[in-house]
Amino acid sequence: MDAAHWAAELHATLTANMPPGDRVSPVELQRSAEMVVAVIGLVFAGVGTAKTIWDWWQSRRPEGVTVKILLGDGTQVNVSTTDQAELEIVFQRADSQH
Repeated sequence: MDAAHWAAELHATLTANMPPGDRVSPVELQRSAEMVVAVIGLVFAGVGTAKTIWDWWQSRRPEGVTVKILLGDGTQVNVSTTDQAELEIVFQRADSQH
């Protein structure tokens, strides 16, 4: 599958799991010689969103999918280089600032 398909699938998964009133920006792709990264901008990002992204990424990780998240405060998180607990802490902190 191509990166555009993965990005659309991740966006749909996040949208389906967002609480009412939250929104997800379009998922963008960044291409380099060795990888394609799905980039997601999140306005609200609680623990539930962290779990949704983590679970989605874990099931696609063997296929080389990489995800970078841009939070409203400017924080960038590369899901490939973090663990689930750290991801949840970052998202919880971002959510408490809104």
